[in-house]
Amino acid sequence: MAVTVEGVIENVNLNLLPPNQRQAILPFVNGNALTVRRRQDTPNTTAAQIKLDVFDHAAGTWTDNPAGLDNALAVLFPEPLHIEAMEDAVEDVGKFGAKNTIGLLLRQVLTKINAQNAAAVTAMRAALAEVAGHLNGDARMAELGEFEVDATNAIASFFPGLSLHLNFDTPAIDDLFKLSTITLSDGQGTQRPFASFGHGAQRSAHMALIKLLADLATTGGQNAVGTTVLLIDEPELYLHPQAIELLREALVLLSQQNFQVIFSTHSPLLIGRAHALSTLMIFKDGANGTVARQRLQNAATLLQQPNHHAEAVFSLQHSSYLLFSESILLVEGKTEQMLLPHLYQTIRGHTYAHNKGCIVPSAGSSALLPMRTILRAVGFAPKILADLDFAFKIAPFEGLLNPALQEIVDCKAWFAANAAAGGFVLDGGLPAKRDSQGNRSTVSVAEAYALMANAMPAEVAQIAALLQQHDIWVWPGGAIEAHLGIDKTDTARIGFLNTASQTGNLNHATTPGALAAVLHWMG
Repeated sequence: MAVTVEGVIENVNLNLLPPNQRQAILPFVNGNALTVRRRQDTPNTTAAQIKLDVFDHAAGTWTDNPAGLDNALAVLFPEPLHIEAMEDAVEDVGKFGAKNTIGLLLRQVLTKINAQNAAAVTAMRAALAEVAGHLNGDARMAELGEFEVDATNAIASFFPGLSLHLNFDTPAIDDLFKLSTITLSDGQGTQRPFASFGHGAQRSAHMALIKLLADLATTGGQNAVGTTVLLIDEPELYLHPQAIELLREALVLLSQQNFQVIFSTHSPLLIGRAHALSTLMIFKDGANGTVARQRLQNAATLLQQPNHHAEAVFSLQHSSYLLFSESILLVEGKTEQMLLPHLYQTIRGHTYAHNKGCIVPSAGSSALLPMRTILRAVGFAPKILADLDFAFKIAPFEGLLNPALQEIVDCKAWFAANAAAGGFVLDGGLPAKRDSQGNRSTVSVAEAYALMANAMPAEVAQIAALLQQHDIWVWPGGAIEAHLGIDKTDTARIGFLNTASQTGNLNHATTPGALAAVLHWMG
């Protein structure tokens, strides 16, 4: 079976190529793009028999590989620097390689030596020329000539007329660098081979040198050649959290120079807040295999809404853990963010993260639905946990509840009838901190909703049930604090958690059943 792979190389930078290669491919560049294909016409062919064609837009046909195209592609797409997760760091750091980390670093050092230390370079070249003279020149060592005579005589007994000649390539300064190796010394000052240290020390030194490469690339300017592709699999392995932060900054610096940095990770510490929205998420799906989600930034741009869009983007940008989760719960309150993970473990016997879940706080209840819209667009199925006021202030205006729903009408009527006695004021028929005349409530908005929920339990239960059909849970008591039986203070929250930790249950809450219900609903 024949196999053909086609591709379009866009934004071709011909300035990266020498004149001869530039002229070879220039006739085939159309609109700054080059269309190429590789084809294997028959099975079991050698690599040399795999054909490379380029599309001639002027003629409208494929053309056999023009002279120089392979070399030009090698310049445009050089071999990447690949660092595997469990790779022996000694191979990349312990000794020189043309494309490994220490090789790239020493190349920078050599460039600096040539530019700044001409006297030393001249002296080294003179010394190497003297060495070359002892190997190949007039001062050639007599023992080498004697060996050639002995070897020629030995060959003559088998094949008369043949002579052996011993040749040595003239050494250069570059060759000395290629022979270099790396050792490390600890606090005792004793140098030891790189391989003799543990994996943690090796990986730390490895990633530190990548950071150094980033620093040198930043201070030294861009390379004259094209982009270097850096592939790193799980760079966080064996590193302390602080070291992971430093490594992330180094990789960002490299990406801003002539490096294309691609890494896979299972650590949210490697995803900075500035990059969470643009990170590409790869996951495995039972039906489709390995799948790439749409980037959050792309979805946020396409689904941009004038109202509360900025708050939604801000909240998602500060939640890199969601990139590694399958179940996402969006919450609006500090108490939920602080307590739910502990409450979940108390009731379920394991963490929410154990179920691949993640709790994402929002900048406010108005950002919850925009956040959900963005997450749904990239393939997540997030749930929302909100205070009861969400059902009155947000849901009716977003098509989740009918504003004329009898239960909503009845609850708003209760607010109107009991505002004065309850010590709260209304704005638009709902509790507010201050009404349109400037009058202030003597109780909080959350307390006003709690009073209504206590007086209208059947109506609130029906409203909550309707929202659950949309994967939205509102606290039937008004807010989580009403079910916990605590104030909205860190002292009260910590006290509740301490009691739960000591007893192993939530029986000290006002409504432990309601808490257990939402914790099981989370998934």
